[in-house]
Amino acid sequence: MIFQHPELAFNPRWTIGKALCEAYSPPPELLQALSLNPQWFDRFPHEVSNGELQRVAVARALAPQTRYLIADEMTTMLDANTQAQIWRVLLKVATQRQLGMLVISHDRPLLERVCTRIIDFLEG
Repeated sequence: MIFQHPELAFNPRWTIGKALCEAYSPPPELLQALSLNPQWFDRFPHEVSNGELQRVAVARALAPQTRYLIADEMTTMLDANTQAQIWRVLLKVATQRQLGMLVISHDRPLLERVCTRIIDFLEG
């Protein structure tokens, strides 16, 4: 699960590195693709920006045992460049590993770009 507000998904008493490596050690290629700076790993969640923390949340969610992701408005609060970077990485990894993704969003153009099927609960 990747939440809209990443600060709520992290233990504030754990460093970024401890939270990231709790389940597995992400490969360097993934860290690089998400522009994760290893210098952040000694910091606490409140010491990095929401965009940086959201990239950590994405890396953490892409553990080897992950078979599907639920992305709940995960890039809504981020700037367009960070959104695009995160979605490029997610779509590439999802394709490579055949991950299923449930994307929850109010952003119809985003859904049309990243989803193969859209269910709109607001339409009749």
